[in-house]
Amino acid sequence: MTAQEIFYWLLFSLLAISAGTVWLAYLKSFSIIQPARMKISHLPDQFRLAYEPVIFPSTDGVALRGWFIPAEGEASSRTIVFCHGWGSNKSDLMKDTHFLAALGFNLFYFDFRASGESAGSAASVGYLETRDLEAAFAWLHANRPEACGGLALFGLSMGASVAMWGASRRPEVKCLLAENIFLSYTRVVANWGWRRLKVPFYPLIPMILFFVRLKLGADPEPYSPVHTAPAVKQPVLFIQGDHDELVPQPEARALYEACGSTEKSLWTVTGAGHAKCAEVGGEAYRRKVAEFFQAHLPTDPEPAEPPPGAVKTVGA
Repeated sequence: MTAQEIFYWLLFSLLAISAGTVWLAYLKSFSIIQPARMKISHLPDQFRLAYEPVIFPSTDGVALRGWFIPAEGEASSRTIVFCHGWGSNKSDLMKDTHFLAALGFNLFYFDFRASGESAGSAASVGYLETRDLEAAFAWLHANRPEACGGLALFGLSMGASVAMWGASRRPEVKCLLAENIFLSYTRVVANWGWRRLKVPFYPLIPMILFFVRLKLGADPEPYSPVHTAPAVKQPVLFIQGDHDELVPQPEARALYEACGSTEKSLWTVTGAGHAKCAEVGGEAYRRKVAEFFQAHLPTDPEPAEPPPGAVKTVGA
């Protein structure tokens, strides 16, 4: 083989490897935007809870479905809005937090777009989902104004990042519980790519992120908690697992330090991986969650004023 032939062979090999890498990154970007849609695993009536199934449009028209569960016993003006994680749905959060209804809280669960029972084909790990949270608040103000006296947010993983964004923009939110919240969109995708897909950061992750931005027509990074947490002033409870492979402890601590709240705490569940704090924490987890909301939601608040443009919608 001549030197020229060797050169062309190496050049062809390099081009083939580069093309293969780009194609692989393109395919993997679909794993982020189009996660497998999990079926609803639990219903409120399995826990003997009364509930109203609701349907409402997101701010860009995507049809979202949720459950409004009134507090047990006397009518309550305290409502917790729940934001589930990426690739999950409202039933996953409900099965671990439904006990709060017995403590006098209304519970509002809904599926983000492309998840559970909601419409939509594209998820975004936090960017598009902020529109869905805004729509959830609009539905509450228009349809349950008497339940908006004390509003709180509970988010898990991606849902926690969306809830952090919501708390940073909505002063009527009294407190926020952020479980397994990631530092930034870029970091969690990098951790997910390495831990779950076994792909190195360079060159694949930057290319995957490029294709995600291209498909979404926007960059989700500015919606990351590291950028929104400094503006959050409400009380915040961070819950993390010390075995969380997607949110390493240094990243969890960095976000805790970045949060602008003067009433914040970080509780680490020993032995818990990502989204496993409730399962591992058991009774201690339930007690911690209950104590946080009981401490920071007023017991008999006045209903909040609905925001301009709140539109009344009908149940499902």
